[in-house]
Amino acid sequence: MEYLVTIEQMRNAESNAVKRGVSHADLAGNAATACFEELCRHLPALTTQTVALLCGKGMNGGDGMLLASLLKESGVEVLCVFVDQKPSSGLSGEIYSRLSSSLTSVIYSSTDSNPNLETDTGSGSKIPEALKSVLQNADIIVDCVYGFGFSGELPSTIGKLFRFINDHCSGLKFSIDLPSGLNADTGEISSDAFKPDVTLVLGAFKKGMLSHPAFDCLGDCVLLNIGLIPSDFSCNDNHDAYEAKFTTPEILALRKRLQKSAHKGNNGRLLNISGSERYIGAALLSTKAAIKTGAGLVTLITPEKVVTAIASEVPEAIFVPIKADARFNGKDFQDELQSAGAIICGCGLGDTEKTRKIVTFVLQNSQNPIILDADGINSICDNINVLGMSSAKVIVTPHPGEFSKMTGLSVTEIQKNRIDYARLFSKEAGVIVVLKGVNTVIAEPSGRVYVNPTGNAGLSKAGTGDVLTGIIGALVASGTPPYEAAIIGVYLHGCAADELSKVKSLWGITASDVAEEIARL
Repeated sequence: MEYLVTIEQMRNAESNAVKRGVSHADLAGNAATACFEELCRHLPALTTQTVALLCGKGMNGGDGMLLASLLKESGVEVLCVFVDQKPSSGLSGEIYSRLSSSLTSVIYSSTDSNPNLETDTGSGSKIPEALKSVLQNADIIVDCVYGFGFSGELPSTIGKLFRFINDHCSGLKFSIDLPSGLNADTGEISSDAFKPDVTLVLGAFKKGMLSHPAFDCLGDCVLLNIGLIPSDFSCNDNHDAYEAKFTTPEILALRKRLQKSAHKGNNGRLLNISGSERYIGAALLSTKAAIKTGAGLVTLITPEKVVTAIASEVPEAIFVPIKADARFNGKDFQDELQSAGAIICGCGLGDTEKTRKIVTFVLQNSQNPIILDADGINSICDNINVLGMSSAKVIVTPHPGEFSKMTGLSVTEIQKNRIDYARLFSKEAGVIVVLKGVNTVIAEPSGRVYVNPTGNAGLSKAGTGDVLTGIIGALVASGTPPYEAAIIGVYLHGCAADELSKVKSLWGITASDVAEEIARL
């Protein structure tokens, strides 16, 4: 399991490591070695490359100096650029005292007295032409300026340096732990933050890294082991304090196994109340995804015209056609509601008064888990307290726009702090929240939160949410506990897109492709 941590929690983990005998110097050495090995993996011909390594005065700079030493020992040409001033205190100061004589270095300072810095009267400091040349000719530029303790805005001279590198240097860019200029807790980004191609994350993902738009500024992320172990995070059972990302083996362990003696009855009965004459595809996609995920029996309640349109595409489904102009009467499908192991409600139903009556009836009358999506969510935004009237386990699967309607928060507010807002709503409403988007957040009322690591921009298409709802519904119907079903469903949904991206353009991936890929996965 991979943890998501705040600055305080990361410092606590490091302190716990020290208590069990792993010193801060050990952690720094481990970090440098892990970064060196990852650079070697990215660049097999590393010894033929030139590296410019930007070091701050804090511990991130200490990691950088240790990395520079390892690179130099392996025959790499390295220049250390000490940004603002050389390290002079703490562990980073000790590392500088020990290694500075063996490293080729230059100081890029914000003080006009520094001979390496030209001044530009009236417009601030210039970057020395010699340093510009080095940076433009470097094959690799490594950012080790600020670690996870950064907050606020970058000093103007450092911002100017980063802006020059971002805009005018073509070398492959790496950031150690997180890009300098990014707040590890909030995800706020300084306007001239370093923009890496790859971020080498040390020990654990930092919570702010998964905020938006911070996530778009990380490049590819690689999590490196620096010697911390789960007990250092003190969170084996305390999910309220830490968030986590599941890994593939853990997902496989959660998935219910198919018994040799299985039959359709014990593989799950799913009721799907979806579709309208305008959104025929929503009924098709959610039903197909449920069948492809393994639901034994899927019953679709939908308008007659929808049945006519899609029956040949999902012949495995059981259809309960309803007249488009008929008044709603819950008694008409009371039997289906009671016999289903889980109920999907909302995909493409339309935001109408009839939909509101259907959703309210389902919430008040079902004893089995309910998955609300799309118009199922939209229909209750003006009366969100109806969720508390249900005795069933409820999963809601909003995208940020729908979640904005549910909470009254702006989409921008939500995207800046997806984890905490999903957790808060889950606790207050007593429902499982699947907040969709990059790094989908899955929160349950107990306070546990998991963040999904799979998926790509190929999922940014109409209908992929209907597919996800069908997947989760099938998993719940087959006996997987709702929270675990949400986690597995989101993970598999993203995996399907990741697999498809190997053979298709992201532009060309469709919701139908994802539904078909689920069967193979």
